[in-house]
Amino acid sequence: MTDYRVTKFEIYNYSNIKQNKIILGQDIDEKAVRNIGQHYNKINNKETNYYDRFEKIYYHKCAYCGINTSINPAPLYEIDHFFNELQKTFGDEKSVDEISNLIFACRNCNQSKKEFKVNNIHDIIHPDGEQIGKVFNRGEHFEIVVSPEYYSNEIVQNFYYKMKFNYRFRKLDYLLLNLYFMKEKYSDKILYGNLFNRLLELRNSVPSLKKYK
Repeated sequence: MTDYRVTKFEIYNYSNIKQNKIILGQDIDEKAVRNIGQHYNKINNKETNYYDRFEKIYYHKCAYCGINTSINPAPLYEIDHFFNELQKTFGDEKSVDEISNLIFACRNCNQSKKEFKVNNIHDIIHPDGEQIGKVFNRGEHFEIVVSPEYYSNEIVQNFYYKMKFNYRFRKLDYLLLNLYFMKEKYSDKILYGNLFNRLLELRNSVPSLKKYK
């Protein structure tokens, strides 16, 4: 089953993300004079090489919904704390600003998630792993749905609605993601390019679209 965050045109290895983040975190700490293990402020600065490297680790895609920076303007991406900032620490008393807790996310997902506590389901919805692709699926009309195995899990359902995964703009984003790669792959680039550009214009010119369920 294809991960709901990717199209059939994309081949990404999410299993590499954790290791690549460890390497980036080590590079940051080697140059740090103080605050070892506190990576958020340096990665969050979009003018640094650290931010660029972090974005590349996530294939220029939101780790939660899969929308990439070719569709959602690059400035509309943020660094999310998976365990939220109010918790201060996670796991073995690591700072929530430590790189393993940081996620590349579009503003829609980051602002929707906010202070949601992932403690009881962190092992299945952490976007650095492959399990989240089994918790959520794509429906026959491109919508994001909770998979049958987790449908009765109340906390998963709360996360699903908190993230607005049920909203209609999620379908449009996925359609745009497919069209983006289709216009690059198939010979009729003009047709797919025109469709992509028209839908992208519609998406970005109607702010209220993101409120539609």
